[in-house]
Amino acid sequence: MSGGEDDKRVEEAASAIEDLLYMGAIRLDGDRALLSPQFSLVASNVTDSMKVKADSPEEVMKLMYYSLLIFMNEYLKMPKALTMAFGNDMENHRDATESGALVTTYVAILSEIWSQNKQA
Repeated sequence: MSGGEDDKRVEEAASAIEDLLYMGAIRLDGDRALLSPQFSLVASNVTDSMKVKADSPEEVMKLMYYSLLIFMNEYLKMPKALTMAFGNDMENHRDATESGALVTTYVAILSEIWSQNKQA
């Protein structure tokens, strides 16, 4: 990866972290990023209700994706029909849309925070 690509990835990650802070999905505690209590509750409920085994990176990504959609509906007050349509569009056209790239970055960051905090 070239320096320009690295810089772009760092910028995208920083922007996504800023967005997740703004949404209230994560919070900072000193030099650590943590899932917010609200997002943690959603993720815990998704884990329990969907019987997701968050022990592989793919499963953690899936858990964070579904949790983000539910969080957007419940805490950001995004209407359920819009949330469902958005989720369907993500699953069908994620790679072809700018919003798909953003959500993928959000989910990757949430997954990383989830995994780091599980190890701590």
